[in-house]
Amino acid sequence: MNTLALTKIPYGMFIITSAFDGKIGGQIANTVFQINSNPATIAISISKQNNTHSLLSNSKKAVISTITEEASFEFIGKFGFRSSRDFNKFEGVEYKTNENGLPVVTQFANSYFETEIISQFETETHTVFLCKVINCEVLNDNPTMTYDYYHKVKKGLTPKNAPTFIQK
Repeated sequence: MNTLALTKIPYGMFIITSAFDGKIGGQIANTVFQINSNPATIAISISKQNNTHSLLSNSKKAVISTITEEASFEFIGKFGFRSSRDFNKFEGVEYKTNENGLPVVTQFANSYFETEIISQFETETHTVFLCKVINCEVLNDNPTMTYDYYHKVKKGLTPKNAPTFIQK
């Protein structure tokens, strides 16, 4: 079996944020997709080892920000290669706080979706959260960064907790 075939599945680049009990956190994710339009429902896949998973599981709320191609590697690395358990990912980042106390990353984002988690499905290493969209906004028309662009143009790496990680 040639698992490199999995790299041909298209993905985007997103920041998933949440908050619970006065703590905020967030991470880069590439597995986000629309399930249906009425009501608007989005699925996200998050590693059970990540702090964001704990925040999502407890708060039952998530914000998804769509990252643009202009995002710097430093910005991506801040949300993708460190844990919000011991690092403030939001320091120096443009974001606002919504009425539910969740951070909404607006820097290097062209849209965002505020959601309520309505269901979840457990896999061995990840949880797929089904999220009902309760609010969404378009911030600008800058091109959305794809995972392919991240790898080929930004020369980015895949963290081992990512659902798309392939052991070489």
